[in-house]
Order: sequence, then C-alpha cells, then structure tokens
Amino acid sequence: MQRYPFVLSANLHGGELVVTYPFDMTRTYWKAQELTPTPDDGVFRWLATVYATSNLAMASEERRLCHYDDFARLGNIINGANWHTVPGSMNDFSYLHTNCFEITVELSCDKFPHASELPEEWENNRESLLLYMEQVGS
Repeated sequence: MQRYPFVLSANLHGGELVVTYPFDMTRTYWKAQELTPTPDDGVFRWLATVYATSNLAMASEERRLCHYDDFARLGNIINGANWHTVPGSMNDFSYLHTNCFEITVELSCDKFPHASELPEEWENNRESLLLYMEQVGS
C-alpha cells in the first residue's frame, strides 16, 4: 500500500452486521470504548453509510440482532474505537501511513458461514461493494 497509492479500501469480516471506520484505537489507554474521530470523520461516516444503507442484510427492516449491540439504531455504522478498541488495525494503518481511507465491514452475524450460504451473502453485499468502489470518483 505504501508502494501503490490506493485511496480507498475495505476489509471484510464476519460475526456482526456493522461498518466501522477509524480510528479503531482509543486515545485513553485504559478505556475499552471511546469515540476517536479522525479529521476526516465526515468522509468516513459517508463511506460507511454508503455501504450500510445499500447492504441488503443491514438495511432490512426484519433484521435481527447478531449478539447484543443494536447497530441498526446507529445506522449500522460506528467509529471503531467506540465499539471496541483495536490497536494496530488495518483501518488506522491505512489512514495514517498510506493516506488510504479504509473501513471494516462486518458482513454477517455468522463468523464462518457455510458454503451453502455464500450466494446469499454475495447478494447481500454485491451492490454495497460496487457503490463503495464508486465513491473513489466522488
């Protein structure tokens, strides 16, 4: 990433339905959760919102909670460190060391979906991924 100047990136995880954005590490060492916006917080919130609002699973009115956090009330986006701190995250590295705007997409409640569920996961995320990539030109 330092050699080739990407401007937009996403890393894909499973286990929740939410989009997180930097910063992922709290500023206060002993806090497990703390809002830590970047100077580009508005841009990151926009990018996360583009993904979350076009994701079929996240946008569904019939969606269920994955665990105990109700991310739907937050628009299915959250500042990473305000959810849980992740020292040395890829989001933070990309932003701080390469000038690439990166988000984390938690794609599914299931951390390891069965192969039979992958077509549905693709349908849930296809449009979101395309719209997210289109933001490069915005």
